[in-house]
Amino acid sequence: MTFSFEQPPDKLTWYHLGPLLDAEAGRLKYNPEQYTVHGVSNNAVACCWAGLLVDGDGGLVLTDLGRSMLASWKASPVGQRWLAEQAALDEEMSDPAAPSLPAPQPEPQRADQLGLFGAAS
Repeated sequence: MTFSFEQPPDKLTWYHLGPLLDAEAGRLKYNPEQYTVHGVSNNAVACCWAGLLVDGDGGLVLTDLGRSMLASWKASPVGQRWLAEQAALDEEMSDPAAPSLPAPQPEPQRADQLGLFGAAS
């Protein structure tokens, strides 16, 4: 049974995309330590209320409406552009030959101040 407390959105926005993409990939699992009230983010709960997600085995899954709206968004120019940008970012992050940023160095005066407290045990 699906409970819908809100009307489904006219179009998907950033507010809906994270939970819907996570549900599609099977990553939208309940985590009561991180989300103590519902076990999932408020955005995911709002997607449930709008009829885009429902309770599944250990997490939330897409409804037919959620799957349809997500597929339409992915096929849209905005969705295609966003997905291409994410793929480029993922590729950049996974490329071991890509130069990494150097570790930040503490400012000299700040490093001296840290010595005031002694070594942590």
